[in-house]
Amino acid sequence: MPNESHAVQDLPTDARDAAYRILVLHAGAFPDLLPLAPETSHLDPRDQGLAQTIVREGVVRWLTLTHVIESLSDRKLGSIEPAMRAVLIGGAAQLLFLDRVPPHAVIDESVEWAKRSIRRGAGGMVNAILRKVARARTERDPSDPDAIPLANGAMRGVEGVEWPEDPITRLSKLYSLPKQTLRRWMTHDSGSIGALASHSIVRAPVLVTCDDWSKVGDSDLLTPHQSDTHRVFEGSQSELVTLLEAHPTLRVQDPSSASVVGGLPDLSGGVVVDLCAGQGTKTRQLRSKYPNATIFACEVDDSRLRSLEKVFSGDEQVRVIHAGRLAQALGDDRASLVLTDVPCSNTGVLARRAEARYRGMTDQLSRLVELQRQIIDNACSLVRPGGVLAYSTCSIEREENEDRIQEVLDRPNTTRVHEHRVAPNGLPGDPPSVYHDGSYCGVVRLDGNG
Repeated sequence: MPNESHAVQDLPTDARDAAYRILVLHAGAFPDLLPLAPETSHLDPRDQGLAQTIVREGVVRWLTLTHVIESLSDRKLGSIEPAMRAVLIGGAAQLLFLDRVPPHAVIDESVEWAKRSIRRGAGGMVNAILRKVARARTERDPSDPDAIPLANGAMRGVEGVEWPEDPITRLSKLYSLPKQTLRRWMTHDSGSIGALASHSIVRAPVLVTCDDWSKVGDSDLLTPHQSDTHRVFEGSQSELVTLLEAHPTLRVQDPSSASVVGGLPDLSGGVVVDLCAGQGTKTRQLRSKYPNATIFACEVDDSRLRSLEKVFSGDEQVRVIHAGRLAQALGDDRASLVLTDVPCSNTGVLARRAEARYRGMTDQLSRLVELQRQIIDNACSLVRPGGVLAYSTCSIEREENEDRIQEVLDRPNTTRVHEHRVAPNGLPGDPPSVYHDGSYCGVVRLDGNG
């Protein structure tokens, strides 16, 4: 009997088992993917890294891999059960994009996984298709328009696979991005369509920052970044956890994200609200920037609230509260500044949030814009007369950025204080020291709010 998922209590037996289980979930939900991580806590660090890499390469290159598999096998993946899609995507991702894994190990273990997790006869189909993918892989000249671009700047060829002649469809297949997104980027003012597509396949580095690097000192795990306030972390996940625990002032944050709070106006005190606090990264920045202010860290998600309560436990300056109870908690003492880091399309961080790259842009934007309007309306009602609204996203889409701030500026007695959009930076083959995400921030003073 087919078995597309293992029992929850059964731990994965190895890296590929852990990765394929997550890819099964993605195959069943595609294109509406969630940021799911493989269960690898019981595996050794090497297998943990392999499982995470398989999932990432499978997700980032889903459309590319689908085109390759369908071209070589004459099978439409959409008509195949999710578990079969998962093992083919995961296996092909390793064969085409992972240089240090033996092809025979990929094929043999994928075949055995299919026999165990789908049905015994599924192994034959997996074996036949993955062998074709392995034989088709070649190296290509960087100028070859029919080669698949790699994150390290090299190119990968696949013999026997033809790529569409239409430029947008070709880019969609080669960079694994929806055509709808690429069409939007054709006239984008955050960079060329080619640069934005190329940036989206880069392996985003872990970037860390703090308010005073002299208190951290030197570390072999930290290398320079073009931003003086940031460093590139080059180590394992466990080493990162150890480093953060040893230096509580350190935080994992991209320069474009850090620039949002860095660009806010000075305040002598009062009330500051982080309305969509998430994991509290910007709340920590606000705490440092405004040491004399009372800061409210707000969320609507219960799990995030619990996380925030843990982060700021015992902190007398920061109060963690459900966003729905904030107005009552403030009473007549409204905020000097409200920061709204709102849900968005994530088009400025596709290299970092691979699961966001396939969501339908038009329908998604319509829903997000309405949510963003609601958050802005709520935020404005919390700002005292003469106070400041700060609105930020990790999107590079005008509808989510400049258009939303313009609606605020169309209200009576409002003044633009500050506005900037950061285009994502870093192409395949570039050093991690030049990488940063894309973001937007608009700051408006509400002079007549009351």
